[in-house]
Amino acid sequence: MADVNISVSVDDAHIDQIEQVAQCLQAAGMIIESTLPLVGIISGQVDGDRLATLHNCEGVQDIEMEQSYQIAPPDSEIQ
Repeated sequence: MADVNISVSVDDAHIDQIEQVAQCLQAAGMIIESTLPLVGIISGQVDGDRLATLHNCEGVQDIEMEQSYQIAPPDSEIQ
């Protein structure tokens, strides 16, 4: 499966250890793009087949896949 962009929310009890949570996610196959310790978010990419394994990392509260939208060019016909 292709890589998907994700945001991982770190639970309140582990925000102080966000770097350790990020290391666990990286070891599980996530490519870390940014870590936001003040809000407890780690963002990056992971192969869709490995997505479920990220929940095994202690401190992971939630994983959200990035939503993307594509708008037709301004000069295209109305559908």
